[in-house]
Amino acid sequence: MAELSPDELNQIASVFKELNVKPKADSAQDFKQWMTQYVTQMNEEEFVNVKTEQQTEIVKSAASGSNTSSYIPKISCFSGDGSKNDTTYDLWRYEVDCLIKEKYKEESIAQSIRRSLRGDAGKVAMRLGSGATVTQILDKMESVFGTIERGETIMEQFYSARQQKDEDSMSWSCRLEEIYRKAVIKGVATQADANEKLRSKFWNGLHQWIKDITGYKFDALTNFDELRKEIRLVEKEHVTKRAQSNMAVTSSEPETQDEIKELKGMIQQLTTKVSAIEQGTVVQDIIKDITANMSMAMVTKNLIYKRPKMDNQYAIDANNLAI
Repeated sequence: MAELSPDELNQIASVFKELNVKPKADSAQDFKQWMTQYVTQMNEEEFVNVKTEQQTEIVKSAASGSNTSSYIPKISCFSGDGSKNDTTYDLWRYEVDCLIKEKYKEESIAQSIRRSLRGDAGKVAMRLGSGATVTQILDKMESVFGTIERGETIMEQFYSARQQKDEDSMSWSCRLEEIYRKAVIKGVATQADANEKLRSKFWNGLHQWIKDITGYKFDALTNFDELRKEIRLVEKEHVTKRAQSNMAVTSSEPETQDEIKELKGMIQQLTTKVSAIEQGTVVQDIIKDITANMSMAMVTKNLIYKRPKMDNQYAIDANNLAI
């Protein structure tokens, strides 16, 4: 092992003096143990100082109302190709707007946007270059994927919209809200008027049978969300009752089918007998059969009058039959 020169020993002594520490050097083992403890202590103090600085920065950020954290928030992926697993542009833009409102760093938001873009949308941002600002990226995305309908056209859609035949009240209300949201973005409607306009249009556009039984609720409830909740409840109760009614009808079908089969058998027998008459067969046996079946005909009378009358292809006048 190389020995230390007097200059090197003096240099080590100077360092300890600057650090204002006095090492324990009674023996080589004592000095090694002291060095280990000293380094560990220095690391702990450094960690505490860094943590304290970070906490101070967080407190300052909260006091100023800004989010200066270097954390890169994650938002939904958007490609613009309309695939099943792809989020819509409106939803993607909403998430970005939330980050801006929460006052994340410009660099963090820009990085989040770039990481979320795929396919054609990613190429749109790429063509702007790596130095593009958040505003530049959003303006470009809006021009490519944003709503292009005129505000007047959107309001026409709003006022002419109606609940579709197979559309439930929840889907109808959400579709109406989406139209109005686009109108607000275009500046032809205001968020302040949203409650009353949505409430009125929602109820007026409902199926007539729902309006017939919920008129009092429309008059009593002035909040759009509360009215929607009540309409959904009425609609659910109606659907449940209709399902129960259908189940009751279905349960009686087997008995009805047996009755129909029996009636068809009787008609087939009469048709066969009439055919025998037309072929010159003795009618005495026929008259006896008809007499025997009179009681059966009386049993099926109630069933026959409930169904549409059947065409009688053969008319038999008993007064004209000769025995």
